[in-house]
Amino acid sequence: MNPPPDNLVLIGYTQKPYGLLGELKVSPASFDFERHTSLGTVYFRKREGEAPEALEVRSTRADAESWYLKFKDLRTPEAVARLSGGQLLIPAEERLELPEDMVYVSDVPGMMVIDEEGKTLGKVVEVLEQGAQELLVVGTGKQDLLIPWNDHFVKQIDKAARKVLVDISTLRGIL
Repeated sequence: MNPPPDNLVLIGYTQKPYGLLGELKVSPASFDFERHTSLGTVYFRKREGEAPEALEVRSTRADAESWYLKFKDLRTPEAVARLSGGQLLIPAEERLELPEDMVYVSDVPGMMVIDEEGKTLGKVVEVLEQGAQELLVVGTGKQDLLIPWNDHFVKQIDKAARKVLVDISTLRGIL
């Protein structure tokens, strides 16, 4: 099998073996729940920075919340148990086209951030996951700003212009 591509994107979180035939339960990380039906080769990674392992999907099914995947040459619960607690990834070029009002989190870093007054605040350095809330880390050249990523603060993300329009008027006193 070919070496893994350099640019991989998350499609799901592996959970535990399911049943007696080598199925692996996966929590989807895709906006399209039916995405599992078109998977061919996926990449498994236990930890960030670890080299991903290629896995060939031989069958899939789903219930209301999870995917159940079977892989070539892994036919027992014991064989797939080592895959528990990791990530399933696909090459970035295989990710699905998003609806107009959605954006991939991985596309946000590098976008310019413009406030409600039209001033450029800086560029998004990264997106931090803080439990139930995601934060945009905006590099200003001085001190990074943390802006909650929700409808109250983030008003529009223009994918084509690579801009994030924010309203931070309620935060002005504490910034």
